[in-house]
Amino acid sequence: MLDLLVPRYPDVMTVARRNERRWWILFMAVVALTGVVMLLLRRRIAPESVLAFLLFGGVLLATAIQPRFGLYAILGLTLFGDRSLHPWYPFTKNLSSLESIMYVSDSFSFSPQELTIVWTLVVWFVRAVAERRLRIHFGPLFWPAALFLIFNAIGLGYGLANGGNRVIALWEVRSIFYLPLMLLLASNLIETRAQLNTLFWVATVALFAKGMAGVWYVHDVLKWDLEGVERIAEHAMSIHFNFFFVLLIAAWLYYDTTARRFSMVLMAPFVLFSLVANFRRAGFLTLGMAIGLIVLLLYLEHRRLFYLIAPTGAIAVAAYLMIFWNNEGPLGILARAVRSVIGQASARDAASNIYRDLENINIMFTIRQAPLTGIGFGNKFYMIVPMPDISFFEWWEYITHNSIMWVWMKIGVIGFYALILLLALTMLYGARMVRLMPRGQLRVFALTATLYIFTHFVYAYVDMSWEGGSMVFVGTMMGVINAMPQIAASKPAPVRPWRVFQPPSDRS
Repeated sequence: MLDLLVPRYPDVMTVARRNERRWWILFMAVVALTGVVMLLLRRRIAPESVLAFLLFGGVLLATAIQPRFGLYAILGLTLFGDRSLHPWYPFTKNLSSLESIMYVSDSFSFSPQELTIVWTLVVWFVRAVAERRLRIHFGPLFWPAALFLIFNAIGLGYGLANGGNRVIALWEVRSIFYLPLMLLLASNLIETRAQLNTLFWVATVALFAKGMAGVWYVHDVLKWDLEGVERIAEHAMSIHFNFFFVLLIAAWLYYDTTARRFSMVLMAPFVLFSLVANFRRAGFLTLGMAIGLIVLLLYLEHRRLFYLIAPTGAIAVAAYLMIFWNNEGPLGILARAVRSVIGQASARDAASNIYRDLENINIMFTIRQAPLTGIGFGNKFYMIVPMPDISFFEWWEYITHNSIMWVWMKIGVIGFYALILLLALTMLYGARMVRLMPRGQLRVFALTATLYIFTHFVYAYVDMSWEGGSMVFVGTMMGVINAMPQIAASKPAPVRPWRVFQPPSDRS
């Protein structure tokens, strides 16, 4: 915790002047937004683009009023975005992207997502300084994240100094910068249990909306025909959905609110359908690992429930594998994922495995050429064995599926150990929070955040996972874990029970 300024306790007149100033700022912001909308309409920009700019302005305005709203908006709008399901979606795309409905100029290479992150940081800092209450909570996770970021910055400079492609280097590393920034924001802006509950609701609703979009895509574009479809959305969607199902299971195990438990049950079929339709084996396997860890936690905390659930679940899984072991349709996707792991992959999965094996050979060869410094961002990795042509992916010679060893390949062994340190401390501290948090909602949130980070980085060993959406999500969940002791120490909001009858003393 860093406390830079002495709190100032204002008198009534100071509070009145501050409120008046805020209302004038709000009025001027509304006038400015109105002027921007009128300008866009005069330029005959499409109505949907005008609406998008208006909503973005609303996000910035809400953030100016309360920085925490910016954090909610960043997480929710990021998780809903998907380049495959809705390529027009503007929040996560540069304002120079032609397909975005918020296209501004070819030279404006910043996204609304990045602008909102920076704006939220600026508003939070300026307001805290103005009110003399700047208290920065770094916690045990910020400095390892900052250290990892420093090595990535060094890798960027080293890669450019050795002839790396500047544009590709910046694209490789830019999303990694989101992680410590989101960690810092979540650690400091989420201060109470109610705020943490709101943050998880934002993530839940955004993932449900993405699940609905996946169902609509299968209905509207594929006409319910998944034959031969490799995926319906970005790879990262599957790993993001792990958060949803871990939260659903934890909410029932630890008796979270009735609203969360039953509403998520109603949402689950849509999210599950999109998860299956996206056909990501690593997503299924990491979700299975997360559920296995939850069962292990049951053994430590609730033996009776463990002996009820574990044998029943094992029998159900065994029965499913026996029935669908050779099924090549959508219902057999989970069985095919298990088959692939034990060496009996289908033709499609076998081809994918071979590509990753060849790629790993090239990764390890590249690491041996520069184990201390790495090759730096913007430089191609060496290919001593040829790989199948996937040039439809523009950066296939720069970014690999194995996102863990890719870090060593790019920034060297010390930067790689900085990543391992960050992950190890996150898992250790997350597990500690799970054990220390009281049973109920706080333990649900601690368990979900910790297991999501675990599944993400297990998934990262076999698939690309440093894109912007995942870094925003991972950074936010690290911030949640980082802030757990402060949140648990805060006083819960008072709950006023409904009184059907008046107390006897009040009766006439």
